[in-house]
Amino acid sequence: MCGICGVVSAPGTYPIDEAVLIVMRDLQAHRGPDDSGHCRRPGMSFGSRRLSILDLSERGHMPMITEDGRYAITYNGEVYNFRELRRDLETRGHCFRSDSDTEVVLKLYVEHGPDMLQRLNGMFAIAIWDDREQTLFLARDRMGVKPLYYAEQDGALYFASEAKSLFAAGVRKQFDPETWEELLYFRYVAGERTPYTGVKRVLPGRYLLWKENLTQTRRWWNLGERAREIEPPQDAVNWFRETFDDAVNARRIADVPVGVLLSGGLDSGSVAASLALKTGAGVSSYTVRFREPRYDEGSLAQEVADRWRMDHHELFVSPGDLLDRLQNASRLNDEPLVHGNDLHLWAISEYAKSSVTVLLSGEGGDETLGGYVRYRPLRYPALLDAARPVLPRLLPRLGVNGRLGKLGRFLNLGSTDLFVLFNSCEVLPDDLAALGMDTTLSLPYRQQVFSEARETYPGDPVRQVMYYDQHTFLCSILDRNDRMTMGASIECRVPFLDYRLVEGLASLPTSTLFAGRQSKHLLRQAVGDRLPDNVLNHQKWGFAVPWNLYLRQVPELRSLVHDLPDLDPIRHGPFERSLLRKAIESFLAGNNRNGELVRQLALIAIWYQACFQGSSERASQSVATLGRVA
Repeated sequence: MCGICGVVSAPGTYPIDEAVLIVMRDLQAHRGPDDSGHCRRPGMSFGSRRLSILDLSERGHMPMITEDGRYAITYNGEVYNFRELRRDLETRGHCFRSDSDTEVVLKLYVEHGPDMLQRLNGMFAIAIWDDREQTLFLARDRMGVKPLYYAEQDGALYFASEAKSLFAAGVRKQFDPETWEELLYFRYVAGERTPYTGVKRVLPGRYLLWKENLTQTRRWWNLGERAREIEPPQDAVNWFRETFDDAVNARRIADVPVGVLLSGGLDSGSVAASLALKTGAGVSSYTVRFREPRYDEGSLAQEVADRWRMDHHELFVSPGDLLDRLQNASRLNDEPLVHGNDLHLWAISEYAKSSVTVLLSGEGGDETLGGYVRYRPLRYPALLDAARPVLPRLLPRLGVNGRLGKLGRFLNLGSTDLFVLFNSCEVLPDDLAALGMDTTLSLPYRQQVFSEARETYPGDPVRQVMYYDQHTFLCSILDRNDRMTMGASIECRVPFLDYRLVEGLASLPTSTLFAGRQSKHLLRQAVGDRLPDNVLNHQKWGFAVPWNLYLRQVPELRSLVHDLPDLDPIRHGPFERSLLRKAIESFLAGNNRNGELVRQLALIAIWYQACFQGSSERASQSVATLGRVA
């Protein structure tokens, strides 16, 4: 597991000064504290920071170069089936100097080129340079578990695991004001675009080829196509149990200690139980606790840990530390924080680092198994159509809030398609219009994904929203997991996103996936007997954080919220400031109506201070100066 970076340019030139490359690389030292390396050739500069997981010796050093000198790789990730792939390569005459998966990936590319991606089961961001052809190959895993950013500027292509390294190399840093609407609705800019002008992501399941300043992007994995092509499992329960256990077992491969993030919910509990079945007693488990009972699932996590005789650890994050942690988490993330619990994940990862280097997580279970409560109304589109003319007008008169009130707001959007599109949102177009903001609903990538969802699951909105979330909302969760765990030099693995599970679940009929009266019927049937009854029967609420309370009661946060209309980039945003100030005053007085919007504006302001006005911006400027002097 690593932080990678590099620059490629026209043949015959060195695209970046060595000193700048090293700073670009070492800004990601948290991703790889165990080793560092770089290489430079005419047309190419690669850098790598290594978190040693497999083959802890110097033989796993990166960048790694083939014996003939033609190919060089810098790579971030884990390929769980690398030993099987290695055996096949050895039968083809390849010899290996290390026991790392990096060398297997490199020689697979030598043997098969980009087609090798179909053979990989893992999470990865790969950069390979072909010195003979002067070609760069960038690739990302199917679900986008590992990040990969790039930018093209002045005849060169820059890439890195984190955007901060691009800016350190001289890529211009500029907030893209066209992303305001998406940031406020969804808290996350989906697809290739980011909140930075000109900075893009390599999309999940894609690879990029660069040669002579020409860039081609190709899709090597398409979930919609796979869902239509493969035969659904006949015995879904046994198939799921066996594949899930194999996915967890595959993610045990490491030459360092492995633990589990345990929230107290079904998904993390299932991962923990499966892991303990393989390893026995003593697995290290980690839980974030809250002083507020409504948000605390610590007792449920403890029940799972007791049942499987785990070495259980708990952490409380003090409200007094929140602003400082928000600022530092924003620097790690490079983008506005999305989920509210980002800093808590970072804190528990820091706490776990003294004992483990790898953590397993339950992320992905809701999106692949249909676990979110917000999905349920979409199982009954005819009832939604019948309720749409009546419910949105009736509920406000009755003073109904909570989930039923939210349902009325979604119905008021006017169509089931918009219900799907905005399903993960707390902020809706009417909320932005109330602040004087013109709303365009121009969301091309999200609309493209939704079009794929309708093609894959025609007339089935609950499956459409799951497909849509797997390509949008889930990406924001995976970015959070990567940035916050790697910020503590921890590798996080996600068994629910093993591609065999993702494809198999996508192929199942909706009637199988949503059988029974309880959520995640298939998961409960397959592994529910491994979990305590209290966990199975607990009402789902997710990893929630009492932000409305904190934003009002923590003095530093309350002051920041009060000042939002005067802070960058809010004061230059597309709002009518008097309306924004009125909404903020209402929130501080105790009205939760705009709580999610206020929180998101606060997180955007903190991100801007941390990444444009703080130490990371000064570091980028000093590196750019270094490059000019050199």
